[in-house]
Amino acid sequence: MKLKNRILHRGLVAVTALFLSASPVLAATKNVILMISDGQGFNTVTATNYFTGIKPAYESFPVKLGMQTYSAGKRGGYVGAPYCPSRMATDFTYAMTGATDSASAATAMYTGVKVYDNEVNYTPDSLTLETFFEKAARAGKSIGAVSTVQLTHATPVAVFGHNKSRNNYSEMAMEAIYGSHPNANNNHYDAVNYNGNLKVVMGTGHPLFDANGQSQTANYTYVGGEAAWNDLKAGVNGWTKVDTLAGFLKLMCGRTPDKVFGVAPNISTLQFDRDGKGDLNDKSRPYDGALLRKTPNLTVMTRAALNVLDNNKKGFALMIEGGAIDWANHADLAGRMIEEQIDFNAAVREVVRYLDSNTNGNNWKNTLLIVTADHECGYLWGDGRVAGSTYFDVNRDGDFDHGVDYAHVKNNGIGRLPAVWYHSTNHTNSLVPLYAKGAGSELFKAPGLIAGIEPNLRAIYNLNKAWTGEYIDNTSIYQVMCKASLQ
Repeated sequence: MKLKNRILHRGLVAVTALFLSASPVLAATKNVILMISDGQGFNTVTATNYFTGIKPAYESFPVKLGMQTYSAGKRGGYVGAPYCPSRMATDFTYAMTGATDSASAATAMYTGVKVYDNEVNYTPDSLTLETFFEKAARAGKSIGAVSTVQLTHATPVAVFGHNKSRNNYSEMAMEAIYGSHPNANNNHYDAVNYNGNLKVVMGTGHPLFDANGQSQTANYTYVGGEAAWNDLKAGVNGWTKVDTLAGFLKLMCGRTPDKVFGVAPNISTLQFDRDGKGDLNDKSRPYDGALLRKTPNLTVMTRAALNVLDNNKKGFALMIEGGAIDWANHADLAGRMIEEQIDFNAAVREVVRYLDSNTNGNNWKNTLLIVTADHECGYLWGDGRVAGSTYFDVNRDGDFDHGVDYAHVKNNGIGRLPAVWYHSTNHTNSLVPLYAKGAGSELFKAPGLIAGIEPNLRAIYNLNKAWTGEYIDNTSIYQVMCKASLQ
């Protein structure tokens, strides 16, 4: 391991320990809900708001911060580096280098440790990490992961999985199903069945259905293999398998099984990967292609997960991901991106309703809700060549220069695709937004957590005065979740 990475890793551990010991001790927050719009940047939010004409629930949250997302780099490759405001202000191409991937970003958020890209809860020193969710399970809370993409994809699997490669889907699926799967790729880590408290795993990856929800030759990649799938059907380790729309709908209210392994009838995504999405940079509007009708949406899965998890009087910790926003931005498909962000926003609204209604005694006084992204994808900006567009003038020459200046997303009216332009098909090192509300949310502004100030944040993204330019590191999410709920 390179010296710089070793110092970085130990330094972050030291900062985490300092924060956890120095911050005032709170009354323990009962529940934590972390919602991640994978691949979302500031302009993803703006574009969706313009199309719908509706501001999402999280826009009214009291905590609004930027967040840097860099990783430790790549094993044997580049070394990650913190976000640099001065470079962002002077070089349009700056953020197109040094970007994290979802595995390292999720690990940072869930464990407080920067790791190499493509590795799940696995340190640069080749040590396996225990996640916040595992700690919560050990403390008696129920835990769960929900996603619109495969349940063993990087962001959801990092809740419970451990592996040197994010692509070892079957191995990590078996961790969830059986409670442990010690092997050479996770340093023989044993989750000790998560204290019996991994209660919800929901996503796609169904072996018998293709990306259009049609029958296919069986592919058991994402569910641990054929034997594991059959074990799930038989109720191994207390799991109840749910894999139909009717089954998910039934879970939304009333009595539930103790543990639910929910696999939507699609091997790919809930909706994004269906036919008709178009080619790179296709300008189709959202919903130009008919939605799949036998697939639950993220709101249904979210409400179902909450109904299972809130059976535990000690509380719960839940991660909910809009995973295909990233997929749409990789493909530079603004219409499908907006579809996916609308679905994510609706799920946030469902969580807000749940907390507003004090369901089963769970409300804002005992629950922390965090809404953020793991990284930006697609380097989405406006199209400064369109009449009436505004922009941040990087080279200060008084004219818009494509690929030099930051064009603001232009509002073309409700129901019309806003003027946007992708500049990448990959992740970027841009800041992403973080919103928080509820018990312990004030900890995000505790001394020592603000990593820096982006003085041009409002000007670059055309934001309102609620955004101060302050930003945190993604490892701070772990610190806040632990401080709020595990003290």
